[in-house]
Amino acid sequence: MIKKNKAGHPSVSKAFRKLIHSEDNRRHMHKLLRLAVEPALPPTLASLLAAIDLAKQGKTEEGA
Repeated sequence: MIKKNKAGHPSVSKAFRKLIHSEDNRRHMHKLLRLAVEPALPPTLASLLAAIDLAKQGKTEEGA
């Protein structure tokens, strides 16, 4: 696999892997690129994740 192009920039696959390295970026890229959704979670876990997302959004809005 090519690691860098002629200009010295990382390959697309390497750049994409770097983008999805963190969980926040991974979720953002899933939404942005409309990638396949992971298997459904049990309702209790899904509601917990939704509450966490709402809490994060509230913190970023208050901090801004």
